[in-house]
Amino acid sequence: MRKHSSYFQGKSSIYYLDEAFVDDKKGHILLKNQPMAICDKTAGDLASFGREDIFIIESTFQHDGDGCCN
Repeated sequence: MRKHSSYFQGKSSIYYLDEAFVDDKKGHILLKNQPMAICDKTAGDLASFGREDIFIIESTFQHDGDGCCN
């Protein structure tokens, strides 16, 4: 079985303030007011920015298959 550092479990994020988008410089671009599905690893990365304009919606379901982030 392949191990992954993170699994998609239904988290999403929304950026909601002034700029048109936020680029995390890791391959994720959050467009203003557009929800984006993210994995646990990306959620942690975005949360570490400490920005009040990025809202992370907690997991809505659990999945134990392939991960989305390596």
